[in-house]
Amino acid sequence: MEHAFRGVVSGGCIRDEREMVLVVSHPHPDDDHGGGPGPVRDWNEPLDAEVYGALLDSDVDADDVTFRVEAFQHVAVRSEGVWRLEEVAESGTIDALTRLGVRGYGALVSYGGSAWFVALRSAVDGAWSALKYEGAPAGLVEPRVCFSGEDVVMAGSRGFELDSSAETGLFVRAEGSMRWERSLGQVPGRVLALDGCLRPDGTRVLYAGGQRLWMHAEGGWREVHSYVSGEVSFVRCFPSGEVVAGTTRGDVILGNAEGCRVVARVGRIHSAEQWGTDVYVADPEGVYRVDASGFERCAVPTVPSVATNVPDVGRLVAGEDRLWLAGSHVLASSEDGKRWTVHPVR
Repeated sequence: MEHAFRGVVSGGCIRDEREMVLVVSHPHPDDDHGGGPGPVRDWNEPLDAEVYGALLDSDVDADDVTFRVEAFQHVAVRSEGVWRLEEVAESGTIDALTRLGVRGYGALVSYGGSAWFVALRSAVDGAWSALKYEGAPAGLVEPRVCFSGEDVVMAGSRGFELDSSAETGLFVRAEGSMRWERSLGQVPGRVLALDGCLRPDGTRVLYAGGQRLWMHAEGGWREVHSYVSGEVSFVRCFPSGEVVAGTTRGDVILGNAEGCRVVARVGRIHSAEQWGTDVYVADPEGVYRVDASGFERCAVPTVPSVATNVPDVGRLVAGEDRLWLAGSHVLASSEDGKRWTVHPVR
């Protein structure tokens, strides 16, 4: 495909074609056939099988090799039409990226599947700083975190059992750290997915998923969807009040604070965005428009991933004037969710 690039993208923040920040990495061969990190600095060079072959040990048969991506530790920043690469973390992987003010960004970095630290990018000089969490209750298991405006919400289970309650709390930025400011109460079950946003009036909206789908309202957590098939492993909420969730069995749950219901079954979804009056979700094999009546598969441009552990279909990102799809070797946008344009990244 024309404009296909070597690296892979795991989401990001996009304003328009000239201003965007993408979380990027580069596939590299497995440890038995070359190993080591891929040359992330070349993430936006043209896709070229010979270049990947040059990463292999000299005595290796290319047919025996698998490529993978172990972590996302860099962001590619496009400003005024020019790309530059920035390192966010020396270890761990970037789980989420959000815009903080004008040209400021925040990243949530995990290590071994648990919340680790918050990385903040200065809007003045573009430098990244790492802020550790302080004051959280001791003994929390597999903590999940999400941005809520410029603050961070954490949910950590009290045990490994599915019905173990999860303690939740709000972190605010302090001098050199993110400080636990107050408890937000207990979720009555282990939390596997967490998301938050602010409504236009500043009201904080929070959803958590596990064996059920819960919403934080009036100072506590309450169920908005029960009898989940599998477990809720993905949650995305929007300032409009709508929420979309996905289960380990591929159920797509859609609704609001008044209640939710299953509207589709696709693959295990990894991203979702609200565009216009519609909600779009993406799984490893497709993009779908969903509403209360069901779902419709959308034709999107894809390039098969060089890495075996990266989906061919990228993550959805809402820009100011277009819906974007950023992922395996391709960056594309659409004004209506139907017709897509592939963009060069060089």
